[in-house]
Amino acid sequence: MHIFQPTEERTPRVDSARQGAVDLGRLLDALPCCAVVLDADQRVVAATRVFSALLGYPLGLPTDLAFGDLLEEEDASRVSDFLATGETETTRTLRLRTRAGRPVGTIMRLSRLAPGEAPAACVVGIVIEPRAVASTPVQSELTGDEAQAFAGVANWEIDVATGRIQASRTWYDIWGFEPDTDVTLEAVLLQIHPDDRDMVSAAANQAIEAAVPFRLRHRIIRPDGTLRWAESVGRLEPAGSDGASKLSGVVLDITQRRVAEEALARYYDIVSASPDRIAFLDRACCLLAANAAFLTAIQRTQENAIGRPLQEVEGQGPLSELVYRNLGRCLDGGHPAVDDIYEGGTDGQVRESEVRLFPHRDDEDKVTGIVVSIRDVTSVRDSERRLLQSAAVYAATSDGVLMTDADGRIVAVNAAFSRITGYAEAEILGRKPSLLNSHWHTKSFFTRMWRRLIKHGVWEGEIWNRRKDGEIYLQRLHLRRILDGRGKVTNFVGVFAERRVSANGPKHVEFLAHYDPLTKLPNRLLFDSRLAYAMDPARRNRTPVALFLLDLDRFANINASLGHPIGDELLRAVGLRLRETIRPADTLARLSGNQFGLLFEGIQTPTEAQEIARRLRSALRAPMTVRGHQVFVTMSMGIALEAHEGNDTEVMIAHAATALGNVKQGGRDGFRIYSELPLGTSTARQRLTEMLRIGIEVGEFELLFQPRVHLETGRWPGAEVRVRWHQPELGLVAHERLLPLIESGGMMIDLGQWVLAEACRQLRDWGLKGMPIGILAVSISETQLTHFDLVPSLERLLRTNEIDPARLELSFAEPLLFKHPERAREVLDGLHRLGVGVTLSEVGTSWLAPQVLRRLPIRRLEIHRSFVDAMPDSPDDLAIVQALIAMAQALDIEVTADGVRDDRQRFILLNIGCLEAQGNLFAPPLTAAHYERCLPQNSEPPPDVPIEPRLPLV
Repeated sequence: MHIFQPTEERTPRVDSARQGAVDLGRLLDALPCCAVVLDADQRVVAATRVFSALLGYPLGLPTDLAFGDLLEEEDASRVSDFLATGETETTRTLRLRTRAGRPVGTIMRLSRLAPGEAPAACVVGIVIEPRAVASTPVQSELTGDEAQAFAGVANWEIDVATGRIQASRTWYDIWGFEPDTDVTLEAVLLQIHPDDRDMVSAAANQAIEAAVPFRLRHRIIRPDGTLRWAESVGRLEPAGSDGASKLSGVVLDITQRRVAEEALARYYDIVSASPDRIAFLDRACCLLAANAAFLTAIQRTQENAIGRPLQEVEGQGPLSELVYRNLGRCLDGGHPAVDDIYEGGTDGQVRESEVRLFPHRDDEDKVTGIVVSIRDVTSVRDSERRLLQSAAVYAATSDGVLMTDADGRIVAVNAAFSRITGYAEAEILGRKPSLLNSHWHTKSFFTRMWRRLIKHGVWEGEIWNRRKDGEIYLQRLHLRRILDGRGKVTNFVGVFAERRVSANGPKHVEFLAHYDPLTKLPNRLLFDSRLAYAMDPARRNRTPVALFLLDLDRFANINASLGHPIGDELLRAVGLRLRETIRPADTLARLSGNQFGLLFEGIQTPTEAQEIARRLRSALRAPMTVRGHQVFVTMSMGIALEAHEGNDTEVMIAHAATALGNVKQGGRDGFRIYSELPLGTSTARQRLTEMLRIGIEVGEFELLFQPRVHLETGRWPGAEVRVRWHQPELGLVAHERLLPLIESGGMMIDLGQWVLAEACRQLRDWGLKGMPIGILAVSISETQLTHFDLVPSLERLLRTNEIDPARLELSFAEPLLFKHPERAREVLDGLHRLGVGVTLSEVGTSWLAPQVLRRLPIRRLEIHRSFVDAMPDSPDDLAIVQALIAMAQALDIEVTADGVRDDRQRFILLNIGCLEAQGNLFAPPLTAAHYERCLPQNSEPPPDVPIEPRLPLV
């Protein structure tokens, strides 16, 4: 027998390699197959338990056993020839000798391992088929059944003529048949997976017809439905003494091996595909394994790198220095290490890499080596440095910066953002930028903004936003979309700077027209617009609407006792507290002196509205400190819910006003939800129209007279006509709410004609009584201007009542001149021919050119109350009022200021040349009887004695 002799000298590198082979042997030992591992000198370094048991070594093969000791001399030479040829794989028929000296015939596959897979292991041999030395018929109980069962290997034999199969008991276990079952080739083929059946059938036929042996892998579907992987080997045996041909072979259950192979293949693919450099070093710092990225970086192959010291393959580079510096920490201490190294790249540029060293432990928890992972972090480190620089600029810039995630939620803001908006970082993080929405811009504005941002990645423009205290301001905003490397949106960044606006600029004028200058909240005009939008039936995803009208209780007492400045500060404080109580998307507006409006969308039930009302009451009951005074306030609330599709803005407002009136009549400091009476089949609008028509017919409407006051003398040179409605169900409907209801109900011409007729009749009565009434002004609506023959109708009224046309003025809103220029000029010229005066109201809300005033017969300008109400706190509004008065004086047109509420405004108007005004400082709208009683005391003042323009107590 040929015996292979071991080499005399063993280097430390080989000893380390043998340790790796032992580790591989442990892996193979766990597999249920017959396998042996040889080193380059053909020594057995590891064997599976099945292999050892086959040769009669139940406790394992002796150490340092040469493989040649287990073979016949002829077979040992054949193995040596295989190693000399350099082939990677061969299958040989080898005769092994058991411990007792009995020969065992086998078919063995010898596979040469690629360098680096297991440094000490040169060859792995796997017994595919153990065979008896002398060919004997296969019996139902074959010799070595227990060994075959342990190895998962089974013999089989097929009678070619009959197709009947004889096999070992293990074969029946593999296929899932009951032992001693009469099985045919046809039945076996049916148990093979359909995708493999044709392949196996063709191989069996070729073996029978052409005596071609076969070896193939296939899947078995057992009768219980489980799937097994098997490797079958077979060939045609010569005819025996009985003259029958036999097809014999062996089947190996490789299910577990297949699972292991697939797992190892996945791990290998993962490691090989990783762009990181990965290697394994033993305790002697020799390279035992490395992936392609590592070998490429050191410019070596597996053959001339694996098994060599790191310093030899990498040189005295930064990696070797780092590894040797941390050997004690990793190998002795068992701790990982992380550090950066700098290396020269192929392009000559210095690359920065992060190196991670992980201790590798065996089954006994002993550290056997080090896993090295190297990642190129040059771009990451550059990005980190740029981020640090950007963060410094971000924190120091005077522009506000906010960043959102892809869903639009704020993730970061800078200090300038907090300074400009008033929101601290903790208050804004996680919320959406809609919190800053001024609700001035239309929905289409934001739609265009986002379309451009998504399409082009950037948007720049001016936008009005709201600070935390409610102030609306103009900002120049730059929005940019941020994409990741795959083109996916990750963030949006906004950079903005506050813009100063000109007092005469169009945007500033629009702002003043839509926002209350005292509280910086939306005014009545903008509130009505938002309510109409919320109730628009054409909107998609329309949600129910709830309208709240809120009045501060006994606010006049606060003004009288603490003064108007304290009252103004209180209104600001109340607005801010209400703003903090509601959601960012809800609308809060100041509608008049001490009245606020709230608009909520998505309120489904009255219970939700009641909960909101309780929350508002609770928020306002806490004391407020205003200029050193602690003030307690209560509030009355009227609530209207959108209950029907036919509801519109006027109906909603009327309902809320009715509920508010009921709360005040019931003692204030409470809330009430409007409860509508059953309407049958008619809608709310139809019913309201019927109520309006009946009201005109039965005399439910009444004229009121708002005095105009001469600011120097206090006398009343005239009055403005207003109208109110005493409705039994709705209660008292004020002038401001009545006109929209009349307009929407299509009753404006009827009511307008009634007001004109009633005003002319009242002028006649006062004239007969000798009352010094002065000039009476009546407002004309857009419907009367465009759809009614106003001039002839007024001429008939003047003639019938025999009154002086000069004592009557008709008031037109300034925007009507630009909306209906031709019709307005025709009507105004007709009124001028009659001798009736013309007043232009709401002056300041549009662009009024001096040349327009010169062409039209206008006697008086009435400055919009929003500008007067803002004085003296707003220099911009004061400048607009001064410009309007100067223009009127230059064109010899009289001026009246509307909405004067305190003495400061009165004195300012006097100083800048406005001589007439009206407002609650002098008198509210009065009934005819009340006006008659007050008029004698305010008509002719004593010489050189100015009269205090106050309403006397009557």
